[in-house]
Amino acid sequence: MKNYITLLSALVLFAGCTHEAVKTTENTGEHPKSGTRYDYLLAEAMRQKYVGDIGEAAAIFEKCIEIDDSRAAPFYELAQIYAVVGSEVKSVKYASKAANLEPGNYWYQLACGSLFTQYNQKDSALVYFTRALKADNNALEVNTILARLYAEKGEAEKADSLFRLLDAEGALSDDMFLIMITGLIDNGKIEEAARRTEKLVIQKPAETKYKALLADIYFEDGKKEKSDSIYREIIEKDPDNIESQMLYLMNLVYKKEYSGITRFLNNVFESELVERERKISVAGRLLQDTAYIKDNTGSLGESLIILEAKYPVDEEILSLRASMYETAGKANDAIARYEEIVKTVKPAFYSSEQLVLLYAEKKEYEKLYSFAAVYSAENNRSILGKVYYAIAAMELKHYDVADTELKKALILAGNNTELKVQVLSMIGDLKYRTKDFETAYGYYEEALALAPHETLVLNNYAYFLAEGNKELDKALKMAEEVMKTDGDNSTYIDTYAWVLHKLGKNKRAYKEMLGIFEKQEERDPEILEHMGFILKSMRKCSEAVGYFEEALMKDNSKSYLEKEIEACRQLSK
Repeated sequence: MKNYITLLSALVLFAGCTHEAVKTTENTGEHPKSGTRYDYLLAEAMRQKYVGDIGEAAAIFEKCIEIDDSRAAPFYELAQIYAVVGSEVKSVKYASKAANLEPGNYWYQLACGSLFTQYNQKDSALVYFTRALKADNNALEVNTILARLYAEKGEAEKADSLFRLLDAEGALSDDMFLIMITGLIDNGKIEEAARRTEKLVIQKPAETKYKALLADIYFEDGKKEKSDSIYREIIEKDPDNIESQMLYLMNLVYKKEYSGITRFLNNVFESELVERERKISVAGRLLQDTAYIKDNTGSLGESLIILEAKYPVDEEILSLRASMYETAGKANDAIARYEEIVKTVKPAFYSSEQLVLLYAEKKEYEKLYSFAAVYSAENNRSILGKVYYAIAAMELKHYDVADTELKKALILAGNNTELKVQVLSMIGDLKYRTKDFETAYGYYEEALALAPHETLVLNNYAYFLAEGNKELDKALKMAEEVMKTDGDNSTYIDTYAWVLHKLGKNKRAYKEMLGIFEKQEERDPEILEHMGFILKSMRKCSEAVGYFEEALMKDNSKSYLEKEIEACRQLSK
């Protein structure tokens, strides 16, 4: 939205000064190299522009420049046209040419600065806005723009000098005042920030928001009692005023003093006078506090239901309660809420994606498969939909579906190296599951060619080589590289230990595996199984049986371990 507004502002500036620009050029006393033809073409180009044929207009303006490239007007008009069609390079090129041809023309400098601001080229923008100010040193709007740009660039002293000038002229808007105060606080001038705000409170005693700002400054300066006193005065003076309640509520939330906030929160959510964005801001602040949510899930949930009733088809608001459940660790409640949303709101992109992620996290592959199939079809450009549909298909052994979706995902990844590497790795995993080992290794090699140090790919490739007893020295080098970068990850330690085991280095493998069990409370069945095989190779059969049995108990699909348990028991006799 910001870029769109900036573009409109630039076009307004262009449109507002085109006639002036032509007039200025004519009044300079300069004569074009071919006056009659130039004037005719310029007038015709303007006519084509106003009837809407900007392509023809652009071509004629270019002819004007061929006749006389010392006049600014056609450059200026072309800059406007190229800005409209989204050609950044040409737009700033022609705008700069026009501005440099007439450095004393206020409108050219202002419009050129606006274009550079639109394209986030702040240093260049400053040059042209400064020229505009020289052309008209009473232009308060330029001072405002410059102050904001200097503030954004962190040049606090320059910004503050302009803010003070604007303040003296009575031209300092609310948002500019806030930027000024924020700049002072960021630069350690909190007492000066308080002094200027105190002055404003005296000038505008009826404006409660300035009192609240002063209270916040006092709080930042460690003057909590003064801050609390102001907020008490605000709420006691007009307890039924919703703006007072909103300010008081935000103060409590900011200070994390949550006792008694429910009444204010409900009133704010109910009110038609408080803007939607401010309601979301309050809710968002609360949702960031994990400790508060875990202790107050019920009451906050009830407050959010009040908010939902005001915006029954607003997905952003409807999903706040689901986000709360996620933060509170209540994944099942979050899933249930997102499922409600996708049934009532169309399209529900955010809620759908969160459902996909939660289904995968909970390993509810049947639900994921059914839901992702529809989501992927309805959102054909969603790489997330394709990838998670493929994950579910792989887990449910629908390998043809997984293969099709991953190939689509690879196309969607385009030139994004990171995405391509992840998808190539997944295709490698798929091919390994289907026992197409050489093809699997080929995909891992392709992924590593793009990202030689990608930890996940190195780990998976090393593990599958070890599983197939292939190129174990190569597998060891890859596993060692992974351990250097992420040696605390239990999955990676397990791979490293498994490669060592395959190389016959069982004592080292055993030592690595012990490290996992010392750190990890939850015992993964795959890791338990690997520990069992390592112990069996070390002829510690009774211990191995314990790990095998625990792995089988946690994952009954590992029925093959029954034979290993029996074999170990036979060896123990």
